[in-house]
Amino acid sequence: MTFSNNTILISGGSSGIGLGFAKKFLELGNQVIITSRSKEKLDSLVNSHPNLYGYIVDVTNVESVYSLKEQVLLDFPNLNVLFNSAGIMKSFDLFDDNVNPQMLHSEINTNLIGTINMTKVFLSHLIKQNTPLIINVSSGLSYVSSAAHTIYSGTKSAVHMFTDAVREQAIYKGYNHLTVMELVPPLVAETNLEEHAPIDAPNNMKLSDLIDQGIEAIQQKVIRLDAGYAKEMHRQALKDSDTFTHTTAQVMLPRYFS
Repeated sequence: MTFSNNTILISGGSSGIGLGFAKKFLELGNQVIITSRSKEKLDSLVNSHPNLYGYIVDVTNVESVYSLKEQVLLDFPNLNVLFNSAGIMKSFDLFDDNVNPQMLHSEINTNLIGTINMTKVFLSHLIKQNTPLIINVSSGLSYVSSAAHTIYSGTKSAVHMFTDAVREQAIYKGYNHLTVMELVPPLVAETNLEEHAPIDAPNNMKLSDLIDQGIEAIQQKVIRLDAGYAKEMHRQALKDSDTFTHTTAQVMLPRYFS
């Protein structure tokens, strides 16, 4: 089976994992729409990829997402795939008085609220399509708390739970044609999501490998892909999450907070 002839909307598609998948989806013969808050990024990508379409949106803002829906469905009424990859990752020292609570909200708004907004707003349209698909990008850090990234793990754990809830409600409602998939990447250093991530780390995964595994999982309609080292993170978390969290923190924290 080849994943082609779909119309795909990718949030956060102007960089990182979202952009990587966007380019691969184009190669496979799909119609691809990416979103970003940056008009400059979108214009540059659209100009260099003639079959790529770009729309500005702030996924944290419900009205912006509704406006996006109206624009996209006017131009692409056959949209059948939503790929939620908009995400940010920050490290915060909670014992630093210069860090105020408001600074801790950005990841919640983008990673979690953004995923919720996009999914809920487009859900009523997607279920009317023949082969609808929702892909939510979480993280291997949804299985273990990253002590340096105070909020990130929590947002990705919530994305994991939210994705499961959407899937189960779809089944209960009889929308069995809707596939709801969670993509769980490990460290993918080349996406530059986190400045301290070394590209030669043993737990690092090449973006191209993540994409290849992701496409295979999409074709097989799996509900969750633990890609690369994320599979080991899941296993260790199930075995003894407290010990795994502590051991990981002992290695990670000195890199961030001296």
